Amino acid sequence: MIIQKKAYAKINLCLKILDKLPNGYHNIYTVMQKISLCDDITININNIKPDEGQNINIICDNRNKRSSFNVPADKTNTAYKAAELFLGIAGIFADIEITIDKKIPVQAGLGGGSSDAASVLLGLNEYFDFMLPENRLIEIAANIGADVPFFVQNANCAVCEGIGEIITPIDMDIDMDMDLSEFYCAIVKPAYNISTRQAYEDWDRFAENKYNAGDKHEFRSRQSSLQKYGDVIKNIHNDFSGLIFSQNKNLKDIKDLLIKSGAAACELSGSGSALFGIFDNLECAQKCGDTVKQMQNIEFYDIFQFLY
Repeated sequence: MIIQKKAYAKINLCLKILDKLPNGYHNIYTVMQKISLCDDITININNIKPDEGQNINIICDNRNKRSSFNVPADKTNTAYKAAELFLGIAGIFADIEITIDKKIPVQAGLGGGSSDAASVLLGLNEYFDFMLPENRLIEIAANIGADVPFFVQNANCAVCEGIGEIITPIDMDIDMDMDLSEFYCAIVKPAYNISTRQAYEDWDRFAENKYNAGDKHEFRSRQSSLQKYGDVIKNIHNDFSGLIFSQNKNLKDIKDLLIKSGAAACELSGSGSALFGIFDNLECAQKCGDTVKQMQNIEFYDIFQFLY
C-alpha cells in the first residue's frame, strides 16, 4: 500500500524568543505560515506482521544539486524518527519504505525536516484508520522537533507558543488582516547552512536584548496574535535577525536587494539561512530573482504562493 503526502515549507511571520527552559529549549512566540514550496513524501507499507520486528528504509533525492548538505537516510532522519515513534506507540510491526523527493532547502529555517516528519505521522495514521487522535500525534511530534506539531495541525497559519507545541490556528475568513493570498513569497537561500541549535546557543551567549520577566507579558498583552496590528506586513519580525545578520554579512545585502526590488517586506525565516520576501507584483519578484541569481554564493531562489 502506498500513501503520498505533500510536506509544505513554512516561514515565520513573527518570531519572538522568550525564556530558556531547563531542558535547553526556549519558549517562543511565533506565527508560522505555510507556502506552496514542498517535499513529496511517498510511504510504501509492506509486510504487516503480528510479531516483533520492523524495518524502516529512507530514500532521499535532493533536487537542490547546489546544496552542500547531504540529507541523512538513517535513524537521524526526522521521517525515520516519525515512523519509528508512530509504529512503536501504535504497537504495529511492518516494513516501511519512505521516499523523500527533497525540494525544500535544508538547514534554511523553512521547516523541511519537520514537515517531512509530520507528513509521515499523518500518512501512517491515515493508513491505519486514524487510530491516533490529533492531540496524540502532536505529543509524538513534539518529541521529534519543535516545529513538527505545527505541521501536524490542520492549519496553514497559526500562532505557536511554548516550544512550538501550543498551537492556535488563524482563520483567514475571520482574521482578514492576516490574508496574504494576493501576495507572492520569494525564497532566497545563500550557499551555506545555519544550525538551529547553534543559533540558539549563540543567542544565549551574544544576544543583547535578552528575555526578561517583563518582555513576555508585555508582548502577549500587546497582541495575542498578529492580527491586532491590523497589517501583518508592517509587523513582520524575527528576533534572530540582528544576531544572524551580524554573523553572515551577505544576508543583509540580500535583504536590501529584495526591498529595493519591490518587496513589501523581507525577513529571515526561523534561524535562517533562508530569507523570504513578500511581493505584491509577480514581475518584480521575477526580476529580483534574475538579479539575486547573479550574486555570489546563492544556492536557491524561487517564488511561491501562500497557502490558505
